[in-house]
Amino acid sequence: MPRKTLIGITPDINDIQAPETEYVVRRNYADAVLQARGLPIILPFGADTDAYLNTIDGLLVTGGMFDIDPQLYRQAARMQYVVKPERTAFEKALIEGARRRGMPILGICNGMQLLAVCLGGELVQDIPSEVRGALEHKPTHSATITQHQVEVVSQSRHLQLAAGTAYAVNSVHHQSVLSSDAYDVLAVASDSVIEAIEANDGGFAVGVQWHLEYCASQIDDAFWSGFLGAAREYSSRIR
Repeated sequence: MPRKTLIGITPDINDIQAPETEYVVRRNYADAVLQARGLPIILPFGADTDAYLNTIDGLLVTGGMFDIDPQLYRQAARMQYVVKPERTAFEKALIEGARRRGMPILGICNGMQLLAVCLGGELVQDIPSEVRGALEHKPTHSATITQHQVEVVSQSRHLQLAAGTAYAVNSVHHQSVLSSDAYDVLAVASDSVIEAIEANDGGFAVGVQWHLEYCASQIDDAFWSGFLGAAREYSSRIR
């Protein structure tokens, strides 16, 4: 029986104090990987990230209701943020290690923002106060409902996306990625907020600002199939 393609998924932790602290990750991240014919593996926080990277075939960095410390992208904080240093340090080490190996990486929401930072980019710290005429990117309704459109603006090196096409997507974020020479912009919203990026060199490293795991948009399958396809290719090359 062929070996399943293993996708490592980064979890969050709740705020219950030890020893009752729990790792938490929404089921739909794992379900989306299973639907794309991968085998999801949750990655508890730990210093030995190489042990994880020696085992998995692709890295999925999930979203979360917190922000990345602006010091990590060479900015001073312009407001008070909720940060999670332990989680961010763990995910950063995984991303950097995966990049060195050429392992496929998919970052969703906060995961896209951290991927951009690891590649050398910076962030818009607060869309409502920094982007003139911004759309509502953090609505109160469920992420199962699409919120605004994005337009594919460039050809991807790894994904089957048609430039010039537009799709309605779900959206739950107040920060976003700034453009950088370190990655290509794949999709933007009509207010210029960057919604998808791809590293412009090396292996598959893609970030998506909306929440692919809900499979609410017609464009989502292109990202899941591209990511899993890249992970299968990576596995066949090194295993």
